[in-house]
Amino acid sequence: MKRFAEIVLAVGASALLCGTAVAHDMPDPVLNRSRDMAAKYLDIKVAKADGYQQLFECTTHDEHGTMGVHFIHPGRAGDGKLVLGEPDVLTYEPEADGSMQLVGMEYIVFEKDWKGKGIPEFLGRTLQRKTTVGVHPVDPYYELHVWHWRHNPAGMFADWNPYVSCEHDRS
Repeated sequence: MKRFAEIVLAVGASALLCGTAVAHDMPDPVLNRSRDMAAKYLDIKVAKADGYQQLFECTTHDEHGTMGVHFIHPGRAGDGKLVLGEPDVLTYEPEADGSMQLVGMEYIVFEKDWKGKGIPEFLGRTLQRKTTVGVHPVDPYYELHVWHWRHNPAGMFADWNPYVSCEHDRS
């Protein structure tokens, strides 16, 4: 009987963990729209033609993972708004062949530009206040990461993703 109880407990724990992964991989309709609207940026040439500019080299953290290479859209990032189909920052992972693979994006608003009350909320989440991008100091801003194109075991909205690498960064 004890062995049966252990098996039931193990199966239940496994189902809970799987449920968490499934929830990450099956986002809600608004997140689906966000991903679909930004899918054109899978081609980095399209992102650059649309005004995105590389911000820093590949951003990584020894313990938490990587963010990738940030490409910011200065006009969007400085407009004080959060718009579903207009991500302010795109994050790419450098590939061995020199190409860049889109892995995520960020919605940001600089603190000085935010006209709303309190801390901004977007996609059902409260944005985080930041003063750095990795090790680089920047003006205070609020941000929300969204890992649409690379699963993140830390969560879809976590800052760092251990499944992203800077191994092939050439910047």
